[in-house]
Amino acid sequence: MDPINPDRFAYDAFTLAFKIKKILESDLISKEAKEELAEDYARVKEKVDLLTRYREDREPGKKMPNRLGSFFKPF
Repeated sequence: MDPINPDRFAYDAFTLAFKIKKILESDLISKEAKEELAEDYARVKEKVDLLTRYREDREPGKKMPNRLGSFFKPF
């Protein structure tokens, strides 16, 4: 995993997704191990979703900087 090179990181994540798919489809590991893997994935997905949402929520504020200004104008 290479956090410095986003393209390489994305490729590694993509490859990992297919490895996880293969594990989930197999009978080689227990149901509990598969559930743990799914829980780990859910935690990472939630963290990425939160970071993405934070970034996307900031964009409209940049486009309309006066939106908050009118609220604080009486003060």
